[in-house]
Amino acid sequence: MNRNSSLYKQEVIDGLLKNSYEFRQMSNELSDSALRDARERLHPLLQRGDLEKLGHRHDFLEAFKCSLEREIAQKIVLWLPCVKVVYRFDASRRSSTEDWDNTIHLLVLVPRLMPPIKELGPLLDSEILNGLKRLGWSRFQDSKSIIEIQQVTPEEMRHGVCYGAMFSSVYTAPSRIWPLS
Repeated sequence: MNRNSSLYKQEVIDGLLKNSYEFRQMSNELSDSALRDARERLHPLLQRGDLEKLGHRHDFLEAFKCSLEREIAQKIVLWLPCVKVVYRFDASRRSSTEDWDNTIHLLVLVPRLMPPIKELGPLLDSEILNGLKRLGWSRFQDSKSIIEIQQVTPEEMRHGVCYGAMFSSVYTAPSRIWPLS
């Protein structure tokens, strides 16, 4: 059963890799949905504003970042049901979205480390970043990466090692984004 489960996960990733057009469309939908959600959180008079101008608003950036994190987390869990929880984490001690480095940092709780997630992360990163660049939003034009996905196991969390050590951090402890509490 364990071997079949592992094969299933690899088949999911292989299917995504083989159908690059469909994967690109889905990636564009993720970023479009995050942008729509961020716009909807603004005052109605601001919702149709130019993306460049909106990108200078703290509330818009925060809404976009949170929505994109949530959209990506939902897709990961849909593709790989063995992922039970998705956390966000900040690689630095920055507390303000204004200082955001344009990177979404996600931590997925898995029963054991899985190669398919290592393959999925860069693929998703590339497609979403390309989609944001096509929008012409200058914020992302020089970005080399937008998504970082790391794995953590219950064992690592229990012993406070590897990414599991982050859960004891005072400044950068991960926060749960999927499933919603």
